[in-house]
Amino acid sequence: MTLNGWLQIIVFLGLIFAVTKPLGVFMTRVFARERTFLDPVLRPIERLLYRVTGVDETHEMRWTEYATTMLLFSAVSMLVLYLIQRIQGVLPFNPQHFGAVMPEHLAFNTAASFTTNTNWQAYSGETTMSYFTQMAGLAFHNFASAATGIVLGIAFIRGIARRQMNTLGNFWVDFVRCCLWVLLPFCVVGSLFLVSQGVVQNLKPYDTVKLVEPQQVQRVSADGKPVVDAAGKPVMDTVTTQTIARARWRHRKSSRNGARTAEDSSMPTAPTRSRIPRRSRTCSNYFPSSPSVVVSPTRSDE
Repeated sequence: MTLNGWLQIIVFLGLIFAVTKPLGVFMTRVFARERTFLDPVLRPIERLLYRVTGVDETHEMRWTEYATTMLLFSAVSMLVLYLIQRIQGVLPFNPQHFGAVMPEHLAFNTAASFTTNTNWQAYSGETTMSYFTQMAGLAFHNFASAATGIVLGIAFIRGIARRQMNTLGNFWVDFVRCCLWVLLPFCVVGSLFLVSQGVVQNLKPYDTVKLVEPQQVQRVSADGKPVVDAAGKPVMDTVTTQTIARARWRHRKSSRNGARTAEDSSMPTAPTRSRIPRRSRTCSNYFPSSPSVVVSPTRSDE
């Protein structure tokens, strides 16, 4: 292993050890329902959620009720995710007009995977899932499945600690508090960091760019298998355009290499600090030209 690899491991372990006690103390107070510095903001939201959903936050569950509630919640949310994938063609936030996720077992596998927090993906998200499916389906389970695993761990700890009691807490209360007090603050901070680094996230249609030099790629059948002719030779198609996720600045980029075009366009270079007046800045200020990359501004509708 290289020195850089060892340094990354050391830094990672150091960060884990550094946050273990303060984060552990904070989570203890959250799940023990003690007051934290986030209560003035999150406690009213928590009460509203219980009032809307009819949850009695004072109700304590035995382990059988706790486990049954968790399993039913996971089963229903998995079926909802599967349904979203199968009918995404008629759902909103689908500017690319993607149809149902095919084949059916791929949608089922994805639903089961995200429900169990394994998040195994056997597809390209940008060419398979609509914005709605990714946000309301997959991103929801990034919260729900993680929170379910955490609260099950908390229930297990309570089962060991509460030797003289027959209850483990309330699944719904633990789930809501995990999402609001633990996961959401981390995600807010993380999302603001990603935005500051120029990560693309919008609801606009994709852009199509024209390649300077067409690329030869092997044809793939509907089931994902390479196509060959009667002689066993690969059947090739000529690719002249490429579809890329919409960036913050609308532009069209052509390249002698299709792979480079996709990489450069889907993640635009962050604006460099300069003394150029804001109104006079063009795409060339954000995407420096090079011998192999041509940048030409197009009509912007923003």
